[in-house]
This record gives sequence, C-alpha cells and structure tokens, in this order.
Amino acid sequence: MAEKKISKTARASLGDKGQFSGKLCPSCGGAMVATKLIKSEERPGGMYWVCPKDDQRIRI
Repeated sequence: MAEKKISKTARASLGDKGQFSGKLCPSCGGAMVATKLIKSEERPGGMYWVCPKDDQRIRI
C-alpha cells in the first residue's frame, strides 16, 4: 500500500515543539509572541514581537 502524503503545513506542525525560535523579553525574560498590530495614535502599526506580560514591543 502506498504511503499517504501529508501537506507542507501538517509536516511543519509535526516539528519539535520543544525548540524556541522566538525572542526573549528584555525586561522580564519571558517568551515574546510575533503579532501584527494596528496603527494607533501613540504607536505605528506593523509586525512586532510583543511580551504578553507587559507592553514591551520590538519591531520585527
């Protein structure tokens, strides 16, 4: 029987979950999350690394 092919997305999600390939927050040392932010009056929009614990942002 032939092996069933899986999609590229499925193969990528099967990767090692223990690896961390992001950035660490300079203030608390926690893992930061890449996200897209909408432009506001105080700050410009775009792609940022954001710390979920505080409002620390680093532009990608």
